[in-house]
Formats: sequence, structure tokens, C-alpha cells
Amino acid sequence: MPNTLQLLRDMIAIPSVNPMRANSGEPVEQRMANFIETVLSHARIDCERQTVAKGRDNVIGIVHATRSGANGLMLNSHMDTVPVDNMSINPFDPVIENGCVYGRGSCDAKASIAAILAAVIDYANRSERACPVVFAAMADEEFAFSGAWKLIEKSWPVAACVVGEPTLLRRVIAHKGIVRWRLVVEGVSAHGATPDLGRSAIYDGARVALALEEYTQHLAQAESHSMLGHPTLNVGKVIGGQSVNIVPDKCVFELERRLLPGEDGRLAMQACEEFLLGMLEQAVRFTFEEPYLVDPAMETAPDAKIVSALARAQQATLGFERELAGANYGTDGSKLAKAGIETVVCGPGDIAQAHTASEFVELEQLELATRMYGDLLANWNE
Repeated sequence: MPNTLQLLRDMIAIPSVNPMRANSGEPVEQRMANFIETVLSHARIDCERQTVAKGRDNVIGIVHATRSGANGLMLNSHMDTVPVDNMSINPFDPVIENGCVYGRGSCDAKASIAAILAAVIDYANRSERACPVVFAAMADEEFAFSGAWKLIEKSWPVAACVVGEPTLLRRVIAHKGIVRWRLVVEGVSAHGATPDLGRSAIYDGARVALALEEYTQHLAQAESHSMLGHPTLNVGKVIGGQSVNIVPDKCVFELERRLLPGEDGRLAMQACEEFLLGMLEQAVRFTFEEPYLVDPAMETAPDAKIVSALARAQQATLGFERELAGANYGTDGSKLAKAGIETVVCGPGDIAQAHTASEFVELEQLELATRMYGDLLANWNE
């Protein structure tokens, strides 16, 4: 089996920072994709690339079965990371200290890629392979999940998938979806010396913000999911005004609503808009723009084959089964589930360390994940 730790260190040293905006034209994952393709090619694993955007590819490796008729398995994780601003460590220097590997992406999610790569290569070296295995390294998970949407445009010889994310090896079978949009408050501009001749979009924006805060309390009273709790709303960004001596005629909010399984993103936006209309005086003028991200929630049955198979792999390699869990964040997994592929999210590392100033993953988690993925592949169709 390849040296998983060395794979991880090599990948941390390759910057793959997502600019967190659409169609930037920046080759975010290109060097990572080249590295992974080289590793797969050296292992004599068939490899292809899917263009997601200019300079941004998914990398897919396919290990063929030695017998026919078996349902295949996909292992999947993402190559991009969040930005490195304000990190307290060198983001691309994979330092090992106190049983941990530090660096941007060490936890989210290059540890998963390294463990999966090692397990897939080990499986490819077996003389008998009961099922086809697809390894997918994804672009643009951190911003728009565009790599995952591209992946499911094609049919793959698999019935199930494990998505590598930092879950502490818990088997995540449900996670929330997301809808993100801009709310534009419209005012009337005037000279700052005569504000009574205008109407401040920022003052009205403050009224909108307080109404949105009340809406979050309304959502907290909604019916909750056993693993995911209640839906939520967050106002993540506010922009308003042109100059200190001009009454602002526009104030723009960026919002995100986290969705429970079965919720429709556009209907969730509509419900929010109706609540605001009922709360605000008619003089407050605002509009909802079309959403710039709508991403579904995920929910997999606890008795699905992949859930049980992963439990057996954990029992064999860890000595115990990690619990079933839900997650409030989104993953590439919901797109695979939408395509009819039974999906579980499970990988090394703690989500509490993801995106942090001193991101790290424990070496023990990396080792356990590699063994777990290896056992899962070896016994998937037994």
C-alpha cells in the first residue's frame, strides 16, 4: 500500500485554494489534479478528467473488476480548500507535530483523498477484484459543488458511494441542503446635508435585518429532523452606501437558508419573503434576487447496504462501529444521492478543525481511515 502520510504531505504542499466565486478562470485544482492523475497512472489505474470550468477538472480513476455482474463502489472527496487568510501556520508546509499533520486542507479534505487513494491503489493491485471501483477527486466543493454536479452528468458503474469528509469516521447519513441569495433593499438617494429629501436604504436595511432575526426564531420553532434539528437562516454579508455624504439608495444582504431533507430551496426563499412582507411597513422596499446556489439535502436509509458495509469495515479495522450521525454542513454527497447512488459521508479528521487558522488532522485518524476504506473495498461484494 502507498505511503498515505507522504501522499497527504505532498498534497498539502500543493496550493488548491478556492477563490470562493463563480467562474473565476483561476486553475484552482489544476496542480492537484495533475498530481493525482500521475499517482493513478503510476499505479496503472485507468484515469480520465472531466472539465468543470476553465483550468478546473475532476479526476476519475476506474479499477475494473476481474469478474462481471457486481455492483461497483465509488470513493469520493474534493481537492479544493478554503482560503488561507489569517492562518497562524504556513498553510502549505505540512509540519508533523504531536501526532498531527498541519496545513490548509490537511483535515478538509486532503486526508480523505490520501486515505482513499492508498486504499484504491492497494485494491487495484489485488489479483481478484470482486467489483469495479471508481475514485473521484472533485473540483469546487467549497463554493458551488460544481464538480459534483458535473460528475453526475455521466453514469458510473457503481451502486453506492462513500464521500470523504472530516467526520471522525462517524457514518453521516443525513446532512442539510443550502439555498443562497441576495436581498436588495431600495432607498432614495439625496445629499447627505439634506437626508430628509431621501430615504436611507441602510435604515430600512436595519429594519429588514431585525425582521430576518425574528424569522430565524420562527424557523427554530419549525418541525425538526431527528439528526439535523431545525432549519436555519444566516445573514452572512451586508453591503450598503456609496459615500459618507450621500443618502444610500441600496443595501444588499447575502443570506443562506439551510434546508432539511425534503425541503425545496426556492419554496424556502418564498416563505422567507412572505414573512418579511407581513412584518415590514409597506414603505420598506426590497426584492429577492434569483438564488445563486441551490443545493439539496441528503438522507440515506440507515439500513442501506453501504451503511451496513461501512459498519462491518469499521468493526474489522477499528474494532467497533462508529455511530450514525447527521451534519449541518453540505457535501458532494447530496448530488450523488440525487443521482440514485446510495451515499454515506465518512472520513478522517474533525470538522471542528476544518477551515481553522491552524488546521490539522491526527495521524491516527489518517491510518484508521486508510484501513477502513481498504477493508470496505475488499469486502464490498462478498
